[in-house]
Amino acid sequence: MENDTIVALATAPGESAVAIVRMSGPSALAIATRRFRGRRSPERSASHRLLLGSFLDAYDSPLDTVLLSIFRAPRSYTGEDVVEISSHGGYVIPRAILECLIAEGARAARPGEFTERAFRNGKLDLAQAEAVAALVKARSDRAVRAAGATLGGALSLRVAELDRDLVPLLAEIEARIDFPSDVEPSLDGPALADRCSRITMPLREWLSHLPAARRREQGVRVALVGRPNVGKSSLLNALVGYERAIVSELPGTTRDTVEESIWLEGTELRLCDAAGVRRSSDPLERLGLERTNDAARRADLAVLVLDRSEPCVEDAAAVLTVVADRPLVVAWNKADLAPAAACAAGVPGRVADADTIGAASARELGISKSLLLAEVETVAVRPGGVEPLREALRDSLRRISGDAAGEELPTTSVRQETLLRRAVDALERAELGLREDSSYDLIAVDLTEARQALGEIVGRGIDHDVVQAIFSQFCIGK
Repeated sequence: MENDTIVALATAPGESAVAIVRMSGPSALAIATRRFRGRRSPERSASHRLLLGSFLDAYDSPLDTVLLSIFRAPRSYTGEDVVEISSHGGYVIPRAILECLIAEGARAARPGEFTERAFRNGKLDLAQAEAVAALVKARSDRAVRAAGATLGGALSLRVAELDRDLVPLLAEIEARIDFPSDVEPSLDGPALADRCSRITMPLREWLSHLPAARRREQGVRVALVGRPNVGKSSLLNALVGYERAIVSELPGTTRDTVEESIWLEGTELRLCDAAGVRRSSDPLERLGLERTNDAARRADLAVLVLDRSEPCVEDAAAVLTVVADRPLVVAWNKADLAPAAACAAGVPGRVADADTIGAASARELGISKSLLLAEVETVAVRPGGVEPLREALRDSLRRISGDAAGEELPTTSVRQETLLRRAVDALERAELGLREDSSYDLIAVDLTEARQALGEIVGRGIDHDVVQAIFSQFCIGK
C-alpha cells in the first residue's frame, strides 16, 4: 500500500557508534509513541524536535537510550510524518528496534521507497531522486559535486530551459496544422531549423562530456600490463602501500587478476595487476592471459610496464596488441639497473608529459603519440621509486576524466542519457524536416517526442512500473 507506514535501517548494519532507524507514514508518530518513554510524547511534539528517552523492547523493558527526531508532514524528506530513531550501533540493538516497530504495524521498506515517496509527494523530481542514489554511490569528490548539483536542481533547470525553448517552436508548427487559415501561411523553415539547432547543440555537448563524467562517478580502471617478471606486481604494491600482490623472481607468478584501489585528485583509481603477456602451453597461464586481455579491454587507462634493464622493443610490440587503443602510460621499471643496449638509444629518462617525448622513443616503441600520455622511469623496490608513476597517473587522470570540460556537468544516469539521445535524435529529424519543408505533422511529432523525452528525465509522463524499477536500484533505507 502506498499510504502505509514504512520502516528501515538508514545506516549500514554492523559495528558502529550510532545506528539510525527511519520510519515514514501516517502512523509513524503513533507507533513511535507506543515504544518510546521520555519527558515528551512524539505525538505531542512539534516538528523538527529531538526527544531523549528510552526505547522499549517487546517486553516493555528499556532496550536502549535513544534520540527521536520528529519531522511532521509536509516538512519532511518524504512529505509524510517521519521519525528517525538514533540508537547505539552494532548488530543487536538496531535489529531489535526494527522488529519492534514492525510488530507495532510498520512495514519493512523496499529499496529506495523513502525517496520514491519524496518523489510522489512532490519533494523531489525524478532527476533529483536519482541524484540521491548517485550521491550515495559516488566514488570521487567531483562525482559528489556533480550529484549534489543535480540534487540541487541543476539538471532539472537545464531541462526546463530547453523545454521552454521548444514550446514556442512546437506551437508555431501546430498552429499551422490546427488553424491554417488564421496564421501566416508562409513558414521560415531555415530560421526555425536554426532555432531547433540551437536547442540541440547544448544537448550534444552534454552527451560528449558524459564518458569523462562517468569515469569520475564510477572510478577509473587502470590495467598494469607487460611481460612476466617486469615488476607489475611490485608496482601495484608500491602504489597501494602494502603487499597486495605476491611477488616472486619466478616469471608467471600472477595467474589471476589482482585489483586494488587508490585515490588521486579525489578520484578512485581501480588498479588491476594481470598475468604477464607471453606464449605458454600452461592452461592456467593461458587462462590468466585471457583475463589480462579482458582487463585491458575494460580499462580506461593502461600502464605498459617494461624492464629498463632488458631488451624491450620486442616486449613492447607484443604487449601493445593487448592494450589496443587504450590511453597509455609507459613505465620503465628497474631503472636502477644498467639499461640494455637495445633500449638505451633515443629513450628519455623521467618524462611527465607525452608532448616532450622524443620522436625516436615513440617510434621505437611503436606507440601512437595520440595515445601516449606519459613515460616515466620507476624503481618499484625503492622508497619513493614509484612516485614518478603516481605523478604520471595524476596528470593522466586529469586528461581522461575531463579536468577542464564538464566540471559543472550534473550527474546523469544511463536512463537520463538514453532520454537525452532520444531528444537529440528527434530534434535532428525536426531540424532536417524544417530545412527540407517536410510535412508539418511529421515535424510536430518529432518536436513532441523531444519534449516527452526531456519531460521523462524529471519524471513527467513516466509510468508507475518505470518509477518502481528506478527506485529498486537504491539501497534499503534511502
